[in-house]
Amino acid sequence: MDTGQMRSIARSLRDGRSTNTISEYERIIKRLDGESWRTYADRVNASKRYGYLLRAADRYRRAGILLDCLRLSDRARKAGDRVSAIDYRRRAEQVVRSLEEAEEPYRPEAPRPNRKASKRQSLSRLPPDWREQVIGALKEKDRVPAVVLALTGCRPAEFREGVLLERDGEDLKATIFGAKVSDLTKGGQELRVLTFDGADPLVCWLLEHPGWQDGRLAVGGDLGAWRKRFTRAAARLGFRKISPYSLRHQFSGDQKARGWNDDRLSQALGQASARTRKHYGHARQSRGGGRGLKSVTATQAVRNPQTPIPGQSLAPTIEPAPVLDLDLGLDLDTGPRPE
Repeated sequence: MDTGQMRSIARSLRDGRSTNTISEYERIIKRLDGESWRTYADRVNASKRYGYLLRAADRYRRAGILLDCLRLSDRARKAGDRVSAIDYRRRAEQVVRSLEEAEEPYRPEAPRPNRKASKRQSLSRLPPDWREQVIGALKEKDRVPAVVLALTGCRPAEFREGVLLERDGEDLKATIFGAKVSDLTKGGQELRVLTFDGADPLVCWLLEHPGWQDGRLAVGGDLGAWRKRFTRAAARLGFRKISPYSLRHQFSGDQKARGWNDDRLSQALGQASARTRKHYGHARQSRGGGRGLKSVTATQAVRNPQTPIPGQSLAPTIEPAPVLDLDLGLDLDTGPRPE
């Protein structure tokens, strides 16, 4: 191939490009920094379109090298430096051959499905006392929401509406107002009452709280800023994927491990359908907690299409009207709230 043909090949790859295209090619060449365009594309899993752009930028670069070699070869020849002229000519021929070689089309890897990570997966490989560690890492004012969510398994939105705690002899009774309640689908529990053994460590902590009045302690409030503080406290302990909702999944996993994988758990979680509880925690994720829960009552029975397990007792229910008419006589802001 003569010099004119090689120069024509290079010009076809260099000329006629817009200023924007040339600027984009130069940015890509700088980004490649000598790395093969295909190696770079595979490494970053480039899209098909970007892969073609990388290839075009690389060909543009090699065409420039070809023109430089031809120019230097011609200059050396005119200067009588035959050795250098031949050397540059050989380099130019190598570049031409690389440009003429057939390249396999770039085929990026098939995109992986964007699967939403399950919140209960955050419980994997956590130590048995991870909840206690996170609660201990929080400031004093931030511990009440964490203890209530860990003990009752209530939703953060339900804590915002307010949770009423009452002394019941040596035990503790928690009244939770449901957050996901629908009159149209009959979903959710409008109200539920959970009774806990007074010997449970979390119950003991709450019973010692100074905010009790006449045997009652009302807690609640928005958890917007508190969520971030909770997540940061967990991250400092090395629990990177923990969120307040992880406490609800842990509550469910603990109850399933103790044999409460029935309508009692559905009502304790504030659910009206038996199908829903399967999405919350696994029995194998139990950390040995949750044994303080003694009983649960709720405003409606759980819809369970399956035949009840022989000998399984259904969770008791309560009529919603008389409970909802109760005058609690307490300001739900009396409990500590995150600032």
